[in-house]
Amino acid sequence: MSKILIYRFILIMCFLSFGLSTDNHKEINRPFKEAGSIEALINPDIIYDELVLVQLDLPTDSVLSIIKNNIPNLDLNIGVGSYHRVFPIDIFDRLENIISSKNYKILKRNYTLPNESRQYWIEMKQGGNTSGTYTDDDAISYTCDCLNGASDCVKLGWYSWYNPLDYWGEAWWGFLPPVHSYVNEIRVTVRGGQCDLLPLSSETYMGMMDNNGNWSQDYQLSIDYTDNIFVVPETWSGNMLMPRVGSEDNYVVDQVTLQFFYTCLSPNIPDYVVSSDGNYCDYVNISWEEPENNDDITNYNLYRDGNLITQFGTDVFGFQDYGATQDVIHQYCVTSLNECGESEYSCNTGYLKQNPIPVDFVDASDGFFEEYVYITWDPSENTSSYKIYRDEIWLGIIDSSLEPEYTDYYIDYEFEHEYCIESINDCGESNWVCDIGYGALGLGDINDDSEVDVLDVVLLVNIILDYIDPNDNQIWASDINNDDQINIQDIIMLVNLILN
Repeated sequence: MSKILIYRFILIMCFLSFGLSTDNHKEINRPFKEAGSIEALINPDIIYDELVLVQLDLPTDSVLSIIKNNIPNLDLNIGVGSYHRVFPIDIFDRLENIISSKNYKILKRNYTLPNESRQYWIEMKQGGNTSGTYTDDDAISYTCDCLNGASDCVKLGWYSWYNPLDYWGEAWWGFLPPVHSYVNEIRVTVRGGQCDLLPLSSETYMGMMDNNGNWSQDYQLSIDYTDNIFVVPETWSGNMLMPRVGSEDNYVVDQVTLQFFYTCLSPNIPDYVVSSDGNYCDYVNISWEEPENNDDITNYNLYRDGNLITQFGTDVFGFQDYGATQDVIHQYCVTSLNECGESEYSCNTGYLKQNPIPVDFVDASDGFFEEYVYITWDPSENTSSYKIYRDEIWLGIIDSSLEPEYTDYYIDYEFEHEYCIESINDCGESNWVCDIGYGALGLGDINDDSEVDVLDVVLLVNIILDYIDPNDNQIWASDINNDDQINIQDIIMLVNLILN
């Protein structure tokens, strides 16, 4: 080959390269174009027999036109690319008849639309806020380039003047959704556009990165600056969701948004909550058992009468409540907690052991016995034993299983004594209940000579006839029948005492 031909070839190649470079580098300013809705065909006022979630892969304008002409309400307004749409079953049947099966894919039959009743989480990341990138040719730059109004972007892929082939670039974004029991649906929106005039169709794809760093190129993005909205499978990379975009056509990512519809189930309630019923004087003992399927439980809450007392870790299954109130039946409830919330209440009533109840009645004999006083009382509840006091001096103790009686042989015959009964249990003592009692030997000894004889009868008659003004001791000794009167009946009883 002559030098002239070589020069000509070089000039042609330079011209072609310059031409391609010039065409591809002329300034582009893409305005934002609103994307259509995944639910474009759905009327919220209609109950459908069946819904089908479908992915439309429309690589050419001709296929796009066929669908637009036959199903005009699909909102396919951002050109060739991949679309996700929800079809009523009758319209889906029509779709199957107008395009090839290679241009659509059923993502889910019997599809249920997410709604506000579901738990919902959304997060948006700027395009420049990447979690990682990949390229062999440094085909990554942080610029918004041709996107009108964008401010924080990443550009993926570009060409060089000396190589007509473009270079590939990838970027991904990490999202950490909230704790959940299971996922209802995940939607990813990639907002961006192509800043390269060539090629005329998109060479940009979006997929979800898995645990091995692999990702599926399932969704072709639009050339236009718009929102590419897709329902994606539950693909985790570690504990994160990682949308990934790759391109060789100077594709600029403005924003990536993740919509996360999920269900978070509260834990199972604790089993067999038991509260002690009067077993202890100063506390109520509460115990429970861990429920089945307790792997996600983080804590237990304990409530008394609806008020939170304390919180426990998962290794604690009992508590002694020293804050319980005497004579009050408390309701104790235990709940399980996890990161999704709190279980329903599991409850049982409990109460403190009561202090002993005072006896209802005490009777100490009033002169019915010569050498002793006989004391009886009515038993009381919640009592283990009874203490007997005479004139505030402890005489003895009687077990509650025995007859409620006591005989005091150590009396002062000329004096009345106060006998008191005190109920006792483990929790303490009751108030005293008392009665006056005395022995009989002093009765009838009106002249105080330590003998009861006819001289006392004569003195008693003189008292009754008002011949003698008696002192207090004589009055007490003369009232033989203890009716607070001195009369003929006392004379009769006195004679009987003398005659035995």
